[in-house]
Amino acid sequence: MKTAFLIAVLSGALLQAQPAPPPASPRFDVVSVKTCKPGVMVAGGSSPGSLHIGCGVLANTDNTGLIQVAYNRYAGGQLTAYGMIPIEGAPDWIHSEAFEIDAKSDGHPSIQMMEGPMMQKILEDRFKLKIHRETRQGLVYDLVLGKGSPKLKPYKGGACIPVAVGRSLPPLTSGQRYCRNLVGRGSVDFEGGTLSFLAGLLGGLVLDRPIIDKTGITDYFEIHLVFSLEDSAASRPAMPDPGSPAEVRTPDAPDIFQAIQEQLGLKLVPAKGPVDVLVIDHIEKPSEN
Repeated sequence: MKTAFLIAVLSGALLQAQPAPPPASPRFDVVSVKTCKPGVMVAGGSSPGSLHIGCGVLANTDNTGLIQVAYNRYAGGQLTAYGMIPIEGAPDWIHSEAFEIDAKSDGHPSIQMMEGPMMQKILEDRFKLKIHRETRQGLVYDLVLGKGSPKLKPYKGGACIPVAVGRSLPPLTSGQRYCRNLVGRGSVDFEGGTLSFLAGLLGGLVLDRPIIDKTGITDYFEIHLVFSLEDSAASRPAMPDPGSPAEVRTPDAPDIFQAIQEQLGLKLVPAKGPVDVLVIDHIEKPSEN
């Protein structure tokens, strides 16, 4: 009798110790997917609870597109990553065919949630997308301290609210705005960001491989960096962000390696390290509405 009671107590304890299932990701109540006609542009624009993608491609040849945003940039329903990662296994049509997507939710999920986990549901339901993420050893650049002291301007605060990877955007009060951290064609303009944030932006957008921050510095800085587009991948457009894109710089500016040393007191060192890749296992053209 005591043995049976002990087993029952232990069983109950084990049941109580099981973690609660994670809350289900929000889904759209109504979704419309239409193929865009070639050469026709449709303006987009979203607000909390209402998503409108005007003729977006799933994956451009430079890896930007809906899949990159859904499974990397906003994968966690917030700013999860700022750099881009390669997309492999895709058929040619996902680079050329564009789709207009309208979706509505009864709640008011954020734009990051809609373009991240909720967009994943659309891609998996309507495009039958099956995708996985791999981490491989590959070529990277390590961002390290150069000789002497770093030439970094501390973020003073007050002018804007810094954006942090892996954290939800804090609500803004009257007169506040988020800091603009932009990588344009030949320049970087940071109002308030970390060096890890800078490494994520430059890797894949400016250079052809990821950059890993090895400086050990976690403070926020104001950064203005000017460099030549030669010997870089900077001809591709930057990921969209608030603010105007930086202007194209003259070709007499130093290359990105020299610019980082001279203007920031840091250094890019070729190395091998972990490289993330999104691999498409299966995808189909979308079903009719």
